[in-house]
Amino acid sequence: MKRYLAVLIFLCPFATLFSQEALTDIGNATLRKYSAEYFKKNSLKNTMTTDTLDLPFFDDFANSFVYPDSSIWMDKFAFINNEYAKSPVSYGVATLDAINQYGAVYTHLPSLSSAIADYMTSKPVKLNVDIADSVYLSFYYQAGGFGNSPELRDSLVLQFKAPETQWQSVWHVGGGEIMDTFKLVMIPVVDEQWLVDGFQFRFLNYASVSSNYEPSWISNTDHWNIDYVKLDTARTFADTFNNEAAFVKNFSSMVDSFEVVPWKHFKTNPVELMKDSLLYVFNNTTLNTTLNVIRQCEVFDLSSNSMEYFEHNDNDNIDPLSTLEYKQYFDYVFDSDQEDSVTFLIKGFLGTDLTSERSIYRWNDTIHYYQHFSNYYAYDDGTAEKGYGITGQNTAYSSLAYQFTPIVSDTLYGVYIYFNQVMNEGNRKYFFLNVWTDDNGIPGDTIYQKTGVIPEYSDEINGFIYYPLDTALFIDTTFYIGWTKTTDDMLNCGFDLNRVSNQHLFYNVTGEWVNSSIEGALMVRPVFGSKPQESFVSPVTYSQDFEIYPNPAMDRINISAQDDSCSVQIFDASGKVIISANVMSDIDVSTLTSGMYYVKLVSETTVYKTQKLLIVR
Repeated sequence: MKRYLAVLIFLCPFATLFSQEALTDIGNATLRKYSAEYFKKNSLKNTMTTDTLDLPFFDDFANSFVYPDSSIWMDKFAFINNEYAKSPVSYGVATLDAINQYGAVYTHLPSLSSAIADYMTSKPVKLNVDIADSVYLSFYYQAGGFGNSPELRDSLVLQFKAPETQWQSVWHVGGGEIMDTFKLVMIPVVDEQWLVDGFQFRFLNYASVSSNYEPSWISNTDHWNIDYVKLDTARTFADTFNNEAAFVKNFSSMVDSFEVVPWKHFKTNPVELMKDSLLYVFNNTTLNTTLNVIRQCEVFDLSSNSMEYFEHNDNDNIDPLSTLEYKQYFDYVFDSDQEDSVTFLIKGFLGTDLTSERSIYRWNDTIHYYQHFSNYYAYDDGTAEKGYGITGQNTAYSSLAYQFTPIVSDTLYGVYIYFNQVMNEGNRKYFFLNVWTDDNGIPGDTIYQKTGVIPEYSDEINGFIYYPLDTALFIDTTFYIGWTKTTDDMLNCGFDLNRVSNQHLFYNVTGEWVNSSIEGALMVRPVFGSKPQESFVSPVTYSQDFEIYPNPAMDRINISAQDDSCSVQIFDASGKVIISANVMSDIDVSTLTSGMYYVKLVSETTVYKTQKLLIVR
């Protein structure tokens, strides 16, 4: 993980010697939202079943979403994604890091040493075979990728267990290496104590949190990406090829220059705004076999659940051990009867042969891309791999501006912003929300400024909060939207490394605007044409903490605070008070359904921060 501020740009050698634009590591809004939804349907008890699995054991994480496949893995600490890995073996990896299954940074992790953070544990496997059957466990790993690179004291560990034994470490690797590719590990299973029914293996990581002096930097760290986990008999040390064709990346937006645009704006000139081809990125992992791959795609209007377009007759050869980028002509223009917003599903397929040895890899030959049209413009894909901001001494009252040119003239009502959650809410500092005119490609005059704005957090899956303008603005040309911060602290806005729009991003520390040099897309989205419904978010205070235990909870909770005479209020996500209590112990929450709630203490002498409570059924 990063312990020092990597200097990216020095703007002025005197007044702002330590000021710079910088990236930090972040939490996980996807897990915060999905955990609440997941555990409504799946109790912890149900996910801990111990069915014994037949060989082969295989997972390339292409058939999972957010959590590992519960049919073969026992716990939910790893994060399944396709954003943190560089050059993955195929689409989908499992990431072990410094946050739990609910998306929160582990509070037990030290800063000057490391401790165990995540686990990923297999269900028991039927492994009652002979040594002569030549059993191997193989997997690929990558330290860091697009996430945070572990330090030397951080590590990834593999452990084995049999029904009559304790967990034993059989392999590990330390951090300290910057990895842009994946490494293959082949572990022979030759000890007879493991060759029994009920054998299990697990991955775990040792992690630590940042010791940076700025609280706004302390967030998720130490990423290990894992792919292609395979346990089987009749293998050798040379069994290092996967013998398949697989997607490496998903499709991207078919709208020119943007990931998302307002549907009403798009409909004014759809033909000119569309890209003319889909980009397929896939590989052939066979050693000596050229594969003939059929490329297919289908487009569905999800509002009517109807297929709008298909292409099933495009095929080509791909050489062994190669990756192919292919542009397929896309003869379709998005069209729907929806008035304000619509989503299209673009589904891609790779077809090869029906060879039985490739049947276990069947999931990574399909990808899904969702083309959204709404009431906002977005350069980013909705997932933040890093956090971005202006940091350093004498950066108070420096500004950040993001350039947009709307397709048509329309009314600007506000902006969605994704600020990363960091430990102890270290980036909740007031800022001015600004709108500027264009001055020959850089921000010009300030035409709007709102004071007293502060970063808020959302448990929605994309993590965005809507910040309304007090006065709507009519926009008919290029404009800039952003903020002026009021302290030296970094605000830590979400930053997408898989899209590139930093040519539109500017910052100003010394009185002159500078174009950002860091490739990526800031997660800021101006809203046009209609005003979104504002949702409840937890109140912001800068006062005392209190403790809720147990948390997560099922039936009853207790509260420990500085003042033991508080009354308790529990809110749902809409801001409605659903439980009020005049006691702080043995509070009955059995009537609450699974999900996230907010707990507020009311005291005559002390102001307390609002805390989150997770109910799990």
